[in-house]
Amino acid sequence: MIDYQIAIPSYKRSETVMNKTLRVLEEYNLDPSRIKVFINAEEEGEYDRYKKTLGAHKFTETIEIVKGVPTIGAQRNFIEKWYPEGTHVMCFDDDVEQVQRKSGEQTLARADYLEKDVIMKGFSECEKSGAKVFGIYAASNPFFMSYRVNTKLCYIIASMYGFIADHDPCLNRVTSHGEDYEYSMRQYKKHGVLIRLNDITVKSNYYKEIGGLQEYRTEKMIHDSISWLAEEFSDLCTMYIRKSSGHAELKLRDTSGGKYEKTDNVSLSEFF
Repeated sequence: MIDYQIAIPSYKRSETVMNKTLRVLEEYNLDPSRIKVFINAEEEGEYDRYKKTLGAHKFTETIEIVKGVPTIGAQRNFIEKWYPEGTHVMCFDDDVEQVQRKSGEQTLARADYLEKDVIMKGFSECEKSGAKVFGIYAASNPFFMSYRVNTKLCYIIASMYGFIADHDPCLNRVTSHGEDYEYSMRQYKKHGVLIRLNDITVKSNYYKEIGGLQEYRTEKMIHDSISWLAEEFSDLCTMYIRKSSGHAELKLRDTSGGKYEKTDNVSLSEFF
């Protein structure tokens, strides 16, 4: 079995991470000694709040709380460099309610085995293809999901993904909105391959809870981040304004001659 660690970035959500993501990991009987929760060390009282909340439950009382940095993009960079290069790391957002699998054309079911069917499978697919990151289908919609493993340019959503730690500065995220799009493209530019398990997704409220990214996300931040990504990675994506929301969006498209997923234009607005 591949050895791996679990990282959970969390911001002002000690109760959320306890009642959602950590509850899910406990239900799958994952080893709590693998788990680290990364918080913003600059937020006053944050460490004590998480320590008190996690310390009140047997499964979480020994989980290490790591003092990280502000903003989610910088925090994810911090996490990747916190682990030694080559470490297999499974990263979860703090508000995952359920890991789901496609079950027929119109339904989803709770994934039976998180470790075997997601973590081990994902890292095994990475080893087969030379990829250093794998992810899941972004939208919890069985109609658009499939039973195939994607290896082309695609969106690796940050709610649940695995990576093999690499300290190369070329992988550093600059943005905090759309940073998972950015990381997907940076990984693809370096390795020419991404892995996505299209039959797996998660149930989550994404940005609808207190805490997290919405604590500092603004309309200007959204537009500026997407605009910068579209310019920086012009060979891999284009920007457009979604009429229904008015938000700037990205559509992945590889014009460099490489492989890409033509239909991979999941809207960030779906997660607001």
